[in-house]
Amino acid sequence: METPTYKIGQFYWADLTVENPSAVKEFYKQVVGWQDVPVPMNDAQGAYEDYIMAIDNQTVGGGLCHRRGVNSQIPPQWIMYVQVADVQQSLEDVLQYGGSLVQESRKADGSLYYVIVKDPLGCVFGLGKME
Repeated sequence: METPTYKIGQFYWADLTVENPSAVKEFYKQVVGWQDVPVPMNDAQGAYEDYIMAIDNQTVGGGLCHRRGVNSQIPPQWIMYVQVADVQQSLEDVLQYGGSLVQESRKADGSLYYVIVKDPLGCVFGLGKME
């Protein structure tokens, strides 16, 4: 699947992180016509599959994820991700302007890949840099 280019400030992805995404994937397949593309995952509890959702083998820009391991603290809801120029700077801005950090994900080099944050009213969203 080809990765499109995103503008700063544009929504680029949405994930639904729940206890059992396999149980809800059929709902979305039937209701909106998505296909599921398994993504092999692994954590301390063993191997499992998350899913990229697609139409005609092209991503719809979202997926279904297990709420376990590094995702265990993510609220069970659709999380929208916004493209930013610098994830670290955006996180600092969130904290400076009254938001809070929910979850972070780092690349192998230690830099931030994406963060899930709350705005000052408690609304949850993600910030990342899709490259």
